[in-house]
Parts: sequence; C-alpha cells; structure tokens
Amino acid sequence: MLSHYGSYNVMYNDVRLGSGDSMRPNVLILMSDEQSWGTLSCTGNAAARTPRLDALAEIGTIFDGCYTPFPLCCPSRTSLWTGLMPRHHHVLGNWRAIAPELRSRSIASAFRDAGYHTMYTGKWHVPGTTPQLMGFDDTAAIPAVLDGRDRGRYIEDYRRYVTELGYELVPGHIENLSAADLRELGAPDSPHRGRAEIRLEHYLETWQTDQFLHTLDRRPADRPWFAVCSFNAPHFPMVVPAPYDSIIDRGLVRLPDSFATGPGTRPREVRESPFATEYADLDQAGWVDLVGHYLGFCALVDAQVGRILDHLERTGTLDDTTVVFTSDHGDMMGAHRLMEKGHLLHYEEALRVPLIIRHPDAGQARISHLISMVDIAATLAELADVSWRGPDDGISFAEMIGASDATPTRDHVTAESVLYRMRADANGEHLDPRTWRAETDAINLSVRTPTARYIFRSRDEDELYDHVTDPGEQHNLAADPACADTRRYLRKLIATEIDDVFPAIARTLTTG
Repeated sequence: MLSHYGSYNVMYNDVRLGSGDSMRPNVLILMSDEQSWGTLSCTGNAAARTPRLDALAEIGTIFDGCYTPFPLCCPSRTSLWTGLMPRHHHVLGNWRAIAPELRSRSIASAFRDAGYHTMYTGKWHVPGTTPQLMGFDDTAAIPAVLDGRDRGRYIEDYRRYVTELGYELVPGHIENLSAADLRELGAPDSPHRGRAEIRLEHYLETWQTDQFLHTLDRRPADRPWFAVCSFNAPHFPMVVPAPYDSIIDRGLVRLPDSFATGPGTRPREVRESPFATEYADLDQAGWVDLVGHYLGFCALVDAQVGRILDHLERTGTLDDTTVVFTSDHGDMMGAHRLMEKGHLLHYEEALRVPLIIRHPDAGQARISHLISMVDIAATLAELADVSWRGPDDGISFAEMIGASDATPTRDHVTAESVLYRMRADANGEHLDPRTWRAETDAINLSVRTPTARYIFRSRDEDELYDHVTDPGEQHNLAADPACADTRRYLRKLIATEIDDVFPAIARTLTTG
C-alpha cells in the first residue's frame, strides 16, 4: 500500500516470512569503492585478476544489470543503507547531509531490531549521521570527519599505525600519501599512477581486513550477525602497493571502443570537465598502464575478500552466511578518454556496478534483469525474514537469487545528481532538494532500460543511446527525428519518478 512520507509517496515494505531466528542466516556485505561492473574476470575482463570473486560467482548469483542511483560515494551509499533514491534521502552530492528524520533509520537498524548483532568496518561516507546512529553495534576503522566531510582513507588509527612503523605521511593529507607517493603521481613520464611506499602487509586494505576480522571474532556467539566491510580501493589516487601495481598483464588490457573517439563527442560540460582535462597528458600507453593500476587495485580487493571468506570457512560460519559483494559506483576507466566518476558522468561505466550474492540455500545463477542499488535493502530483509518497514523506493529481487529463469522486477532504473549553486562541494550541511532553483542550480538525470539510456542535463544538451547497436554509448541520437518517440517516452519515465520533489523539471521533461 502507499503511504505519505514528507511530501512524496513511497511504497511500504513489511516483509515477514514466518521463519524463526534459528533459521536466519548471517549477512556479510563486502563493498569496494569506485569499482565498475566490467572489472572482474567473471564479467568478461580478460586482464582482471579476481579469482576469489569469480569463485563466489560460481556458487552464487551474479547480477549483470545492477546500477547505482548516483555516480558518487555519499549519495549512493546513503541509498544502499536507506533503500531511498537521493531525492528522498537528500544526499544529492558528496557531503550533503542526510534528511534529519533519517539519521537513525537504515537496514542495519532493522536487522538489529530483529535480534542481529551488527558490525561496520571501513569507509562510511554517509553525511550527517554515523554508523552507530544508523544501527551498527560495533565499528572499526571508521574515517575521521574533517570540516563536515568523512575523509574515506583518513583513519586516525591507521595513520598512527603506519607512523609507528616508520612511514612519514604528508601531514593532513586525506589519502594517507607520503612525499614519495606524491612524487610518483606527479612524475612526467608516468603521471597519475605509481607504486605505494607502504608495503602490502601494512597497506590500508590489509590493515582494515585485520580490523574487520577482529570485529567478527568478538561478536556474541548466540546471535546471528549483519556485518559490513567497506574498502577504499580501487578509488583513486592510483598509488597501488606492490605487487598489485604490476600484477596486471598490460598486454591483456583493452581500452573501451569509445576511447578512440575521446571526449570530443560528449556534451560541453563533460568534455571541459576535469574528468577529461586532467588526463589529457596521457597517451594510449599511459592509459593502458593507468587502467592496469586500477585493475591491480581491484585485484587487491579480491585478495582481501578471499581472506575474509577463508576466515568464515575456518570458523565454520560460511555455510550459514549470505555473502554480498558490490560497489558504490563505477569509474570511467578510459571510456570516452575519461577517468573517475561524478555528477556529470551518467554513463554506463560510472553507473553499472558489480553485484554478487551467495545465499546458503540457493544455487548458481546469472541474472541480466535491471535492478537498482536501492533494491538491496528490501532484498536482504526478505532473505533474512527481517521486518523492513517505512519509506522505501526499493523493490525486493529475492526471488531472483539462484533462479536464472526469474522474471524482471523493473523495466528501468534511474539516476539523479544535483549541483547546488553550481558547486559540488559541501561541508555536511543539510539542504532540502525541494529548494532547488533553475537559476542557480543544475540537475542531471538519466534512465536506463534494457535497450537504451537517456540523459537529461539542465544546463547542457541531452543524450540518447541505443544499447542494442551502441553499447559503448558513442552515438548520441537525442536530436535524431527518427528517435523522437523513444526520447519522449524516456523523458516521461524520469518525469513520473521525480515529480514529487522536482515538479518544475518534470514539467520540462514532459513538454520539451
């Protein structure tokens, strides 16, 4: 049924399957940062070194159509934990605070209320609240908040740890870099990438996995648990510890087809953005090497996933645990000769993310149907018989787990991003999205169907791509008269979704 929440209507989910606590599985969410769907061997990347995630996919369900609702850390992570689209939780940019009434509501609090012990380790990046407020009983390796911003890698316990080992980090540097690391990034013969000075056994991901395993070991023995280990890799900067800086065979790295055309065919705001201009000094060999570093970072994440799964197997808990692997958003990885992610980049590489779910009672399956990151909370609640009540934009896809013949739950997914006062920066302030103004602000919206993507830009040209004939999104058909009906239909899909918060933009979409 529908209920009114704030000024918008959302679906209530109340999932109760009737099984007792003794039948509830543990839930483990392993999450990387800025990892695209196409970074795994099991998703077709010949250069990838991801044996542990590939093995997980062989006994679980791999979702080839999972999309984030915002190509940035803070909004996407808030959507994951709340089951809400960014316009509904209000984190419409990095470091924009969550709506005050949502500070203590998350899927973790629902699991805790159902009797689960809840744990969170690593990068948080949900502005305006904390893991403790959102329902996590035990936390470790949580980043510092500086000037209202959760700084990701800047974990004070870790900085003390490596300093005591003799490493000299640049004071205040939010990425834990040393002077040698900065020189590597600025080297004229190999810009934007390098080998980390900190050795692998002391590197952040290794240390964080240790912290997570300690947290697991101190959990109560008489309760099921819900745990998250959230890594920073493969987020830039590409300063990667040995041997992962060179583990990828550069001869196997394939740049996307759209690399050849470059950013010149993109809208002005994209081709003039730092995502294009900051990497213009790279030649093709440089791009291959940079992507190799990125895939090496992904391999490092894979190894840490393996350590955690091995620990569960040794302790006899793996077969009682639902394991989820995903990422908050992707990275352009050289597509259109762009790198990183952000407000402007509503493209496949930035929005499509890996998702693998292994349930103890389900077999292997591969699902191509579209799902959104906002669907994960409702799905995990249903799988574990946890009551998930409240405002929710998600649609459970629990019936797809282990079922290759499952029917779709969605015919499209959307993404939305906002620049207030044409700026991406904020310092933890809350801003209601209903205050958006066309005179001072910008909004980018997109919709993905099984066959097409449409992107609306309030301050630039729109884009339309046919994913049947043009999966690399190289040929913009938005101005093609033959595609007018498709463009109109996709604009209406977006307008119908956003009308509750952005009615003026919805009118533009339906009349333009």
